[in-house]
Amino acid sequence: MTQIKKQETLLRSRSDGSFFLEEGLGVSSIFDSFLREAIALTHADLGGIFSTTESANIRQISGRNEKELIEAAHWAFSQSGKDLLLERGKTPPWAKSPSSYPLLVVRLKVDDLDSSLKANRASYAVLVLQGKTTADRFSKTDFELLRTTCKTVGRLLKESHVSGDASLVTLSLLATTQLVLEAAQAKRQSERFDFLLTEVIRVSGLINSSLDLSQLLEAIMLSSKTVFRTEACSVLLLDESKEYLYFHTVLGEKSEAVTKMQVPVGKGVAGLVVRERKPMIINDAQNDDRVYKEVDKASQFTTRNIMAAPLVANDEVIGVIEAINTVDREKFTGEDLELFLSFSGTSALAIQKTGLLQNLENANKDLRKKVSELESLFDLSQAVSLSTNRLGLVRKSIRLIIRELDASVAGIFLYSLSKENFINCAYYDGKSEKIDRVLEEEIVGTQVLSSIKEGLPVLKRDILDQPFPFELDRRYLKGSYIIVPLFLSSGEPYGALTVADRKDKLSYQDSDFRLLQTMASQFTKGFEAFRLRNEMLEKKAIQQEMEITRKIQQNILPSEKVFHSNFDLGILSVPAKDVSGDFYDYYQYSDGQYSFLIADVSGKSLPAALFMAMSSSIIRTLARNHDLSPEEILRQGNELIFEDSHFGMFVTAFFIHYNPSLFTIEYASAGHNDQVWIKEDGSYELLKGQGPPLGVIPTAKYKGGNFTVKPGDIFVLYTDGAVEEKDAQGNEFGLERMIEEIKSRKHLPAQKIVEELYATIRSFSSGKEPFDDFTVLLLKYNNDFQFFRTFDANTGQIPIFREFIYDAIKVRNLPDFLRDDILLAGDEAATNIVMHGYKDTLLRNPKFDCKIRFTEDSITIVLTDSGKGFDRTNVKDPSIEENLTGKRKGGFGVYLIETLMDVVDYKMEEGRNILTLQKFFR
Repeated sequence: MTQIKKQETLLRSRSDGSFFLEEGLGVSSIFDSFLREAIALTHADLGGIFSTTESANIRQISGRNEKELIEAAHWAFSQSGKDLLLERGKTPPWAKSPSSYPLLVVRLKVDDLDSSLKANRASYAVLVLQGKTTADRFSKTDFELLRTTCKTVGRLLKESHVSGDASLVTLSLLATTQLVLEAAQAKRQSERFDFLLTEVIRVSGLINSSLDLSQLLEAIMLSSKTVFRTEACSVLLLDESKEYLYFHTVLGEKSEAVTKMQVPVGKGVAGLVVRERKPMIINDAQNDDRVYKEVDKASQFTTRNIMAAPLVANDEVIGVIEAINTVDREKFTGEDLELFLSFSGTSALAIQKTGLLQNLENANKDLRKKVSELESLFDLSQAVSLSTNRLGLVRKSIRLIIRELDASVAGIFLYSLSKENFINCAYYDGKSEKIDRVLEEEIVGTQVLSSIKEGLPVLKRDILDQPFPFELDRRYLKGSYIIVPLFLSSGEPYGALTVADRKDKLSYQDSDFRLLQTMASQFTKGFEAFRLRNEMLEKKAIQQEMEITRKIQQNILPSEKVFHSNFDLGILSVPAKDVSGDFYDYYQYSDGQYSFLIADVSGKSLPAALFMAMSSSIIRTLARNHDLSPEEILRQGNELIFEDSHFGMFVTAFFIHYNPSLFTIEYASAGHNDQVWIKEDGSYELLKGQGPPLGVIPTAKYKGGNFTVKPGDIFVLYTDGAVEEKDAQGNEFGLERMIEEIKSRKHLPAQKIVEELYATIRSFSSGKEPFDDFTVLLLKYNNDFQFFRTFDANTGQIPIFREFIYDAIKVRNLPDFLRDDILLAGDEAATNIVMHGYKDTLLRNPKFDCKIRFTEDSITIVLTDSGKGFDRTNVKDPSIEENLTGKRKGGFGVYLIETLMDVVDYKMEEGRNILTLQKFFR
């Protein structure tokens, strides 16, 4: 009876003591079920279970009859066979080349049945699983679970062998195998849920503790990459224009290449998610047109599948979070997406929170920088006032420059006042200072001396040292550096300021350049004021003092300048006595906008003149900052002037800013009398602001206004002397009479109007000594071009020309396509002038002019040059075929200009080419 049971057992023994599995439906059904559960557990692509026959040949019990599986089985039954977990790309022990798949090999053994049995003879079956080409490896946890399951199956087969009863064991094996694998699956799922919960808690903690956006998002991405088992993760944010997405944070092998990419909104998965505000899963990325393939091209990365969700903060989409390429599974699932949405919400909160904090920190940083700059400017003005000699002024100034511009090296170079052909050098490196004097001929050819003589400032952003041939340049111009020439009020260069080698090793920027220019202006004012004060002390006479004072005031007033815009400027300032208490200023910004100032200082004589110099310098410095409104300029100016106001002196002022592109004037007043806007139809308005004179109280608020001018309008800035003059009977000339005198002369040039107004007032007073200083600054607006500039006709000027046009039109807020059409047409026209109009001509220093006129709904650009004449009829329409075959070239530029602009007109007058381009905005 026992022998019969032995014949029914599933596990049989050979004469040498080794074992093999019985062939039959029972064994097949057991291992078919076992293989199905093993593949489901590990997400394998395919697999097989192999055993040996009684004659020791290998046979397949269940699964696929694949070459790779059979080779693995033969190795497992060999002398060196063992359990194996092999990554994709590694070479199997039985092969000579790396495997394209991850592999898993687990043996069923009876090594505890007979200790004398050798290892290779103890194995009677082997499980071989082959993974997907898209996965790198099987999970180590799954490997250990299968080994445990095989041990359990082995024990049941051992029971079958010992008892000889196969029927009950077959059913037990089927049930137990499934239960063990399901339990393993449940255990793994439980561990994963624990892991996910831990990650969610960890990420939530990061949000509450981290203040650095980049570090926070990188931590979230690392967590996301781990949780969703992907090759890469990324966060894309919308740029300011909301037209493109840029990669803010990327985790993966190709992160450096990817971060340089931009994805248009509406294109690719990320662009669609932003536009539609919905998450998305794509599991066949290579065959889906919605995937933006440009990213893969740039990074040489293959996207197989992708999961993306919008980042939404305050009901506004600010970007996208993506998970890319599952590692050990074929696709993303709905469960993945549901959990992924929590990461998108977490990331959005993180961006919103840290973004606000960083914006606040940046704003505070900018504020601290501006305060520091103003303090340095004030300290510099104090140094100007308190220094007793030029050496003291130089030492204080260079230390302030070192401090504010964070320079390791700084220098002040001045032509010697006592000895000709000498240059005084003041050098300071943050540790030691040195004052030296060298012969000019010894430093001929240096960058420093060239900048002084040519009057050309230099800003070098590159932080690498230049291989200068002269020791002076190598000492003072290290790394990134700035050179700002110094000019006397006469326009004559007398020296230069230099800073170099920032302590933080960053590059100097435009803002640093402007600050050093402002400090150079302050230094020059102090240098000249100091020189004039010395002259006053030497002469020791009231008349000489007044003469010096007049020079100070003359230096304060701007030099005459022709403005190429749609206004005619008339100015006349006449002191009532030897010294005037009035001053004015005007300035043209690099983008073609203007500012104008008129002011009246209390008091007379030298103290008032010095107070005027200090006040004008502060206001002028603040006014050079294009970002400050008139109200803010007066507010900051009042604080600085009050700190240096002595003997109760103060200044009234009226400041305006004119934007030719928009025809708008912004204004503010500091206790100044009402100014006059005379309109083209003869009516007028009195413009007043709110705020006290500068220097009366430490802090004050100023409120002004704005309006739009038209051709024929006149704007009048004036002081009391223009209206308070009296006749012999004591009658005041008055504001109304001044306005009527101006209106009756509106057909005259602005300067003529001002001069005749002054003559009328003097006649009204019957030749009496003037009651007060007379100052009038009159702007007469016409229908001329608002912008005018002359350019050298060479290719290097084309970018400068393009920037000139861009500055003129940028404030009009034109649609992008209109702005681009105008810039492209202008660029093409200027290029034709440079490349073709002056080609083969003998003109020296060829130039061309550009004039721009705005109306409410159009822009007109007129280009004038002295190059060769142009015959439009000789230019055929462009032909791609003829250009490709070489029959002819050209024609595209003219065609492009005529296509982009609404009106294109060309003519020649008095030997000059005149090209008119017009574009309508409506």
